[in-house]
Amino acid sequence: MLSTKLRQPSGQLRAVVFPIRLLTPETRTTMWTLMESYYAEVTQKQFEKDLNQKDDVILLKDSGDDSLQGFTTVQVYEESYQGKEFVAVYSGDTIIADGYWGQQALHRAFYRYLLQVKLRNLSKPVYWYLISKGYKTYLLLTRNVPNYYPSHKHRTPGFEAGILEQLSVGKFGEAYKKDQGVLHFDTCLGRLKRGVASVDTELLAHDDIRFFVEKNPGHVDGDELCCLGKLDAKLFTSFLFKTSTRPVRKIFRRVKSRSKRLFAPS
Repeated sequence: MLSTKLRQPSGQLRAVVFPIRLLTPETRTTMWTLMESYYAEVTQKQFEKDLNQKDDVILLKDSGDDSLQGFTTVQVYEESYQGKEFVAVYSGDTIIADGYWGQQALHRAFYRYLLQVKLRNLSKPVYWYLISKGYKTYLLLTRNVPNYYPSHKHRTPGFEAGILEQLSVGKFGEAYKKDQGVLHFDTCLGRLKRGVASVDTELLAHDDIRFFVEKNPGHVDGDELCCLGKLDAKLFTSFLFKTSTRPVRKIFRRVKSRSKRLFAPS
């Protein structure tokens, strides 16, 4: 006899990558409901239009009751800059229900997604193109890709700065303000609701968050910081380190420490 008990929420997320074209109307409606809960000045028509321009969506579901608690959308396409072909991975709307903030399911799933794209394009440079109106989305970049721009740690190299401008102008035209590196629309196309991912004094002590706020002071009104992450060998090393077991990580740190001492200048 089949159990009639309802599945209970676990409070833990699991991630599923799904093609946009295969989403059911019910899932689309749930995604819009989540979007509307956290964003203001955005319409369902605009949401559907943006969604249909993407290739895949990473759905974040409660592992207990399978309820949808977040998502991010992704588009992969080819471009060329200064005669050199490259692949862009463009991530759009990213939302996680506040009861699930701080979990790593999205980080791990997106990490794997980026690696899979790179493995399919070993002969071409691959870049993650990200626009962010909230610091949490910016941190998704800084915590997962070793070489990212803009950064408080270093200036953006000329080649990557050119790619970032080309991608931003190509998608958003005059809304891209080169001097600031942000998107500013004459009519707001969506902003985080007041109190969602707001930045207080304690958060400003975090270097990446402070940098985001300084670079994009209009984020509260819907301005978006344009960002780029380079998917290279450092990404693979970082992925292997993050996904290895704790004993392996300890060995990795020990070997790295010994190597530094061994090759330190005398």
